[in-house]
Amino acid sequence: MSNKQQIVIVGAGVLGLSTALVICENLTIPHELTIIGEYGPHDPSMNAGLSNYARYTSPWAGAHFRPFPSKNSQEYAEMKLTRLTLSKFKSLSYGCPESSIKFVEGVEYLENPDEFYKTAGKGYSEEIDNFTRLEDVKEGYIGFKYDTWVLNAPMYLQFLYRKLLIEYDVKFINQKLESLKQVNEYIPNQPIIINCTGMGLQYNGGYDPECFPIRGQTLLINPPKDCPYLDKTITYQHADGNWTFVIPRPLNGGVILGGTKQPNEWSTEIRRDDTEALKKRGEAYFPELMKVDEDGKRYFDVLKINVGLRPARKSGLRIETEKRGGNYIIHNYGAGGMGYELSYGSGLKVYENLLAIIGRQYKL
Repeated sequence: MSNKQQIVIVGAGVLGLSTALVICENLTIPHELTIIGEYGPHDPSMNAGLSNYARYTSPWAGAHFRPFPSKNSQEYAEMKLTRLTLSKFKSLSYGCPESSIKFVEGVEYLENPDEFYKTAGKGYSEEIDNFTRLEDVKEGYIGFKYDTWVLNAPMYLQFLYRKLLIEYDVKFINQKLESLKQVNEYIPNQPIIINCTGMGLQYNGGYDPECFPIRGQTLLINPPKDCPYLDKTITYQHADGNWTFVIPRPLNGGVILGGTKQPNEWSTEIRRDDTEALKKRGEAYFPELMKVDEDGKRYFDVLKINVGLRPARKSGLRIETEKRGGNYIIHNYGAGGMGYELSYGSGLKVYENLLAIIGRQYKL
């Protein structure tokens, strides 16, 4: 029987994989790390590109960093985690180009912005390189630009998976759990459980009642050769609540045209109305993303229509520790549409909690 500390992460989305990376990079005591997830890059159907699991949101994300001013203490705390992720991504972009992380210019235009945006409030520009308010913008809008990152979501997940599997010998179990307590059926000796399930799976089953989905639908576009959006990401926030944005996916991954944000929508079916609305706004705001056919007709060369359910939580990201039965549990879920932005930073916070548990157990 192994005397190593057993640690189990439940959930193989970007939060689970990133938390595993933080632990592998930093934890020095003897340990064995296992990731259990129904979906993830360890799923053979995912690796073959055969899966259309919209409930596994991470592969379908646009995956870029768009800072915003903090309206409350929770948002400010989450902002700090985005900056920790930003710092890590800078090092990965240089040292691991296979991660697909690329730094580009970020631009955003806001129609009818609130006071937090008008004043570039607390949490917006801190630690952001080349943050600038734009002067010459369309009437009724304000604008900003800054340096930011984009990545190719499927490739980044594969990068994390291979690194964890090969370099750090992390074990993966492809399994849906009905409760966190069920972890004990797979890993003996009451392991420490890290809960990175998007909707907050609970110890005795069920999900966190504060959690809810935000449905997103985007278009993956094969851009024309002279497309100007391969080195920048641009976002429009419209007064009617819609968002229109382009996000390049590095390493020949196409360009994401989005998007929708539909709270409490569980449908994972492609909606024709959403697709047509995205094309209409894309034609108005990003016409350079369109190709021209032999008859001179302009069109979007759509490679894929993505649908995902962002796992949000009413009071925001939950990172805290509890003990249930014989298991310590560290929760890390409820990031909504900020999974990639928070990913490494939230992993670092989980690691702090993990050290506190291990310190109590081993009296360090």
